[in-house]
Amino acid sequence: MDDYEDIIHALKEGNVPPKGTSEICVGRELEIEEMKRLFEKIKGGKSATKFLEGDYGGGKSFLLKVIEEIAFKDNFVVSKVTITRDIPFYKFEEVYKNIVQTLRCKTGISLEHIIQRWITGLKMVAMEETEDSERQNEIVAENMVQDLEETRKHANSFAIAIEKYHNALIAGDIETANYAQAWLRGDSNIPFVVKKKFGVKGEVTKENAFTFLEALSAFLRSLGYSGLLILIDEVEYIRSLQMKKLRDGAYDYIRYIFDECNLGNFESTLFVFAGTSGFFEDQRKGVPSYPALYDRIKDALDTDHKDLRKPIMRLEGFKKEELKELASKIVEMHSKVYDWDAGSYVNFTIEDLVDIHENNALLTGGKTTPREFVRTFLSVLDTIQQNPKQLDSDEAILKLFEEREVEEEW
Repeated sequence: MDDYEDIIHALKEGNVPPKGTSEICVGRELEIEEMKRLFEKIKGGKSATKFLEGDYGGGKSFLLKVIEEIAFKDNFVVSKVTITRDIPFYKFEEVYKNIVQTLRCKTGISLEHIIQRWITGLKMVAMEETEDSERQNEIVAENMVQDLEETRKHANSFAIAIEKYHNALIAGDIETANYAQAWLRGDSNIPFVVKKKFGVKGEVTKENAFTFLEALSAFLRSLGYSGLLILIDEVEYIRSLQMKKLRDGAYDYIRYIFDECNLGNFESTLFVFAGTSGFFEDQRKGVPSYPALYDRIKDALDTDHKDLRKPIMRLEGFKKEELKELASKIVEMHSKVYDWDAGSYVNFTIEDLVDIHENNALLTGGKTTPREFVRTFLSVLDTIQQNPKQLDSDEAILKLFEEREVEEEW
């Protein structure tokens, strides 16, 4: 019940619910099936890049959340990055830091949690083999070297930092252990003397960030996770960069990721970029302005037929039946959360409400987007539930919906 209330509150605010999105996802069955097909490919050791294109309010971020929930159930580690002024894509070292800082798996949050869970598992194995504490530490170290073998091939320093982190914990040197964790996360404010103490040099830079990311994906795979899913939202921010050099730098990093996945240099990693149509179509500042990327991901066929296996997955607007189905799901949730029979008030008017929304969209030159419909519909449900006597007719409910739609537009 609490989950339903959280979902309703988030949708009314125009946000993506923190969890439970799969329960109210409609009209994206084919897209979800394609993502599940990609997950199977990733679990087999492959890597891939996918792009989601859709209008504002068209469900891109919502679908990203659904994909995330599916990934957690399938034992993937997930990272979600939103491109902003503070996390510009032309500074990939900053993107790397954010990827590591937002790592999540089904059992917890953070790279530290993942490493600690792994070390605990190694200790349990050692305890089953011997009661000698010194020998237990030796067994843990031996198994750790074995598990880090693939990681070391990409970035030896990444593996060393993990080993030194473990050694520092055993020695009770919490400060050094914390610094080792910070260094793995890309923290650049670590004294040289401390880095020397746990056996690494330098820091994460734009020159080595991809190497570290490849090491991270190999590390997670070696621990038994299905793979690493990296969700990158709001990539249209790149278009707002005034300097062409910066935009080109960002697009070239995306091009590099696309190529590296195709070459197999990432292990069991799926990148999903989500952006507006302008990002993919703007000839002056969008992807078409950088041919090295555009030529790789543009459509090979000029057709309106759906092909979800292309690099760019375009999210179409919701059809009437899909909006009706979504409304019915919301009515059911709202009834359970606020303990009332919402359906008895609005079930017979849902089709008319959808028609009003579609007509208003046409009149204003816009497209039918689920976000605005849902926000208005929930506001109407809340109002009816609190004023049932004044809103006990279809005419009153339709009028209220139309008034709220006008308010949303303004």
